[in-house]
Amino acid sequence: MNDLAQAERLYRETIISQPDCGQAYLGLGVIALKIQQFDKAVSYLIKSCELLPKESSPLIHLSEAFNGVHSEVDGITVLEYAVKQFPNQAVVHYYLGLQYILLGELEKAEKSLKGIIHRTNEPITSFALLELTRLDIHTDQYLALLEERLRQPQLSEQEKIVLHYALGNVLDRMQNHQQAWHHFESANSLQAKHCNFKTSELSDFFEEIKSTASPQVLAAQRTLTIDTSDTEIVPIFILGLPRTGSTLLEQLLTEHQDISSAGEVSYLSREVANFLTSEMKLHYPHTMANISNQQLNAAAQIYLEKMSVHAEGKSYVIDKLPANFQSIGLIYKLFPNAKVIHIKRNLPDVALSIFRNYFSENEPYFCSLQEFKQYHSLYADLMAYWHRQLPNFIYEVSYENLVVNKTNTINSILAFCGLPSQKNQSNKHDNKKVIKTLSNIQVRRPMSTKSIENCLNYAEYLGQFAEDEEGTR
Repeated sequence: MNDLAQAERLYRETIISQPDCGQAYLGLGVIALKIQQFDKAVSYLIKSCELLPKESSPLIHLSEAFNGVHSEVDGITVLEYAVKQFPNQAVVHYYLGLQYILLGELEKAEKSLKGIIHRTNEPITSFALLELTRLDIHTDQYLALLEERLRQPQLSEQEKIVLHYALGNVLDRMQNHQQAWHHFESANSLQAKHCNFKTSELSDFFEEIKSTASPQVLAAQRTLTIDTSDTEIVPIFILGLPRTGSTLLEQLLTEHQDISSAGEVSYLSREVANFLTSEMKLHYPHTMANISNQQLNAAAQIYLEKMSVHAEGKSYVIDKLPANFQSIGLIYKLFPNAKVIHIKRNLPDVALSIFRNYFSENEPYFCSLQEFKQYHSLYADLMAYWHRQLPNFIYEVSYENLVVNKTNTINSILAFCGLPSQKNQSNKHDNKKVIKTLSNIQVRRPMSTKSIENCLNYAEYLGQFAEDEEGTR
């Protein structure tokens, strides 16, 4: 029921009366994961593993907690141990496969996931098949199996969703675009049922951002001292729509000796926003107005302390949460030295990429073209506002230019950031970097122009976005 405070109280009371109750420690660990207190989660879940040696779920949750504290290799260790302890549990093999994908161990991931489809007919098999259709370029081998599974009676709706996405992937690779679209459409339609709001409900929020972020409000920035500006981490925000190439851009920029990355983190929208709300008794965007320099400094330090964990001794750290485009005004006030990079991509390609990928979040603009069209309209309008108000603060990058002319594009971004060009730029990514986005497989492969204008294969379904693209040029 998501009453986490009450649940936590009950688990703690249980431990007082039954100090060796492993399920209570497991419950506390799961709650800590939900509220992203990952250090606490690790502690509780280690204890639950000790008390529940015959159960695999504490180990699976512990690997997730290690991911939260950026110890993904420890997550691998835990799951490899779990596979040895529970060799017949398909779910353990599945999570080990996902963990291998995070770290770029794609051959090991494929082996783990293939083992599942030969071992069991459990629902987890459908999820393993979806990952295999993302991993394996020879996906036609899974076609008959996927079609057979989809015909099975009493499938859960979630299983149907992932099977439709997987079949869409297979048929797309086989150039059967009409049937592929049919399956992508079925998956999106089923997933849309689980969305509990409409994109139109965001309209007032976007209007409030613009009305609050007046020139007078934006003019009141945090004061950087000379000492602070020399020693403070400089955030690089990569933002825009989902599926526009932000992960690729992040990987290329972190090849520079002065840049590291935190990935997609919600420090701005969660920790900073919560602090300002508690201080001002207002919610974003109204917290931007009438904020004191002292409050700006305190909020900035909260963010910078979080980001410093990812700095690796480097002075620039990337935050690539796409939705941060909603907070550019706040970024400007908090971090006058920040670098904001807005990455754009051919809109029909963006729409197609969102439509054909399985987002675990049931948000309407991820599973409906009509809803995404509305979201794009809100986004485009707000970005136009930021460009008018802060014309020199935002640097625009084209995904297509990045792919076709990588070196010049990266060097122009580095110049914007005030950094020297990268010497001996590598043509190969570090495939052992942790990547937690939907691009975690694609970005490890050689750069290719195949994803440019892939939308032409589905032009009959995406005409509305081609019109929007023409209108924004």
